[in-house]
Amino acid sequence: MTDERDVLIYSKRFEGGVRLVSRMLSDMGRRPVLVSDEPEDVNRDHCAAHVVVDWEKASLAELVAAVEAAGVVPTAVVNFVESLISWQVRTARHYGLAGGEDGREVLLSKARVRAAMADRGLSALPFVAGTVASLDVDAVTSYPVIVKPDQDSGGSRLVRRADDAAELRACLQELADSVDPETDAIVEEYIDGVEFSVDGPVLEGRFHPLFEVEKTEHDNLRNHDAGLLVSPPPSALVRQAVRELAERVGVLYASLGVKSSWLHVEGRVRADGTCELVEINPRPGGRMYRAATQRACGVDPIDMSVRMALGESLDGALAGATPGGSELLAMLPFEADRVGALVSATSVEELKRIPGVVDGYLFEDFRVVTMDRENFFAEAMITADSVAGLHEIAEQVRSVFTFTFE
Repeated sequence: MTDERDVLIYSKRFEGGVRLVSRMLSDMGRRPVLVSDEPEDVNRDHCAAHVVVDWEKASLAELVAAVEAAGVVPTAVVNFVESLISWQVRTARHYGLAGGEDGREVLLSKARVRAAMADRGLSALPFVAGTVASLDVDAVTSYPVIVKPDQDSGGSRLVRRADDAAELRACLQELADSVDPETDAIVEEYIDGVEFSVDGPVLEGRFHPLFEVEKTEHDNLRNHDAGLLVSPPPSALVRQAVRELAERVGVLYASLGVKSSWLHVEGRVRADGTCELVEINPRPGGRMYRAATQRACGVDPIDMSVRMALGESLDGALAGATPGGSELLAMLPFEADRVGALVSATSVEELKRIPGVVDGYLFEDFRVVTMDRENFFAEAMITADSVAGLHEIAEQVRSVFTFTFE
């Protein structure tokens, strides 16, 4: 047992940034405790202790008992896994820690977020929700629509598009076969337009948008990101939509009474300038979003999120920040094309020899077990003086980057 030092780090599918968060906590003088459902978790030796919990079947009481049996006294809960947000909120509430506000419960469900936005006059997007087995298809009055799990759909997991009622029924059957007929799902109007994202912290109940991205392409077949993600957004249409959606999300958060959080907000803007929320993720964006936010805005979203979880006061944390950034940059992700293990790929060091490539990553031990979610395993960060320049460098990167999955 330790004195005011134990911090729980939640992980599932080996996700959650465990090693990075563990190092951060250790540097802060805290004792990182991994909580996961894998007895032989690859990250357990990177933490001071490991508690095993079956996320699918265990109760909160069982988690508390396991934590106490390990001699752990939690002082904070850090979680970057979307499907474990409910566990994070309930654990924080049980122990009286930061992050247990009742308003956070709304964020656990995409349908509850939609309903909360509609109730406050912040969204008019039609949607229907229910279990996969019982969802009322006849209540869907216009197509196309997007179908996805109401929870745990991070990385575009099991997201589908349906263009008519027959396709919708087929999508629901796919979900029933893939997960469970009693899984909650949401069906919402497809937003035909340009996708974008905006990231930033909520401090004392106020949302501060910092890092803005325009997604210049989209994989409409798989509903995944594709092509260049450019920041700041090059088109005036997207820039205005970012401001409008950020204001609406700020109103929602203020009404929920959530005092602090990092948000990764995704939206779409139609050709007529109207925009709608795609989803709110109460966590930092994945992949290269952290590095890009640090470079563009001078803020580390992971560090800030960890400090929020610890209940630290972040007054003045944005004093040196650069909202929107001052440099034109783009992220170029690469996605696996099949199930299997990555056996070879061009190194980041070789990509960085291309003028304009300033950063990147490659997950060398990457393994794909399903194509029902995004499987990005590499990415390059590019800078240039113009959008055309970004695209020229991106083509050079594509011509050099090769990979093989087997």
